[in-house]
Amino acid sequence: MIDIKEIIEKFNIYLNSALDYEENNQHKVLESMKYSLFSGGKRIRPLLCILTYLEFSKNPDLDEILPYAAAIESIHTYSLIHDDLPSMDNDDFRRGKPTNHKVFSEGIAILAGDGLLNMSSELIIKYLDSLDDIKDIKKGIKAMKFLLNSSGVNGMVGGQSIDIDLSINEFNEDICENMYKLKTASLIEAAVAMGGIIAEVDADTLSKLKSFASSVGLAYQLEDDILDENDDPKSNEVNMLLFKEKDEIKNFILKLTDEGFKCIDNLEFNEGILKDFVYKLVNRSY
Repeated sequence: MIDIKEIIEKFNIYLNSALDYEENNQHKVLESMKYSLFSGGKRIRPLLCILTYLEFSKNPDLDEILPYAAAIESIHTYSLIHDDLPSMDNDDFRRGKPTNHKVFSEGIAILAGDGLLNMSSELIIKYLDSLDDIKDIKKGIKAMKFLLNSSGVNGMVGGQSIDIDLSINEFNEDICENMYKLKTASLIEAAVAMGGIIAEVDADTLSKLKSFASSVGLAYQLEDDILDENDDPKSNEVNMLLFKEKDEIKNFILKLTDEGFKCIDNLEFNEGILKDFVYKLVNRSY
């Protein structure tokens, strides 16, 4: 039986080892990177990557997927550090703690984000360099390519650029949804896709997994809109509540979730925990 708590514990040990450096002159930026990596995140994206892999691999080995899971968490964390900067969302707190630039300075926070982005590739390349089987190396490169594409200008970075470039008056429902697909859903799709790629699923299964992840990723962000509105109804941030009533969004979330699960209805899972985890994720019970 897959134990999520045990997986997170092993993942955190692996992630910490990636930043286990001796005392040096650049220690401050390393401390900044660690500060945000271990600031209380739920490890949603790496868990999606790991659980997908465990569900579909014929011979699952946690050590095989950990570099890819750590890489996506590294990218996600860098994006949060940069997202909080004065030039972006200008936030003072993240997960109940002072944001990175408030603790380490704006310059160090920028460099910490840069370091984490670079580390994501370092982790995968270091792992691939240890392999001898050309098939394993090729699937690792394929997974890495998917991750970098999903986090670049045609994914997460592109979504963030829409968020900061357009004024509220320039947004409409379609632009907002497109921003969500790029900014949030693309990285969730990458997490699931990488798990499938490393598990060596066939092309049809991978396509279904990607569609599943894209739908639940958008649903996840829409659920955030409702939660954020409940917490701060006077927020001036762009969200789907500018274009849809709350009940409409709730119905849309249900529709997206249903569509996502239909994509994977006929797939054979090793244990089925991925479905349970995603259901809890969308319903915010995880």
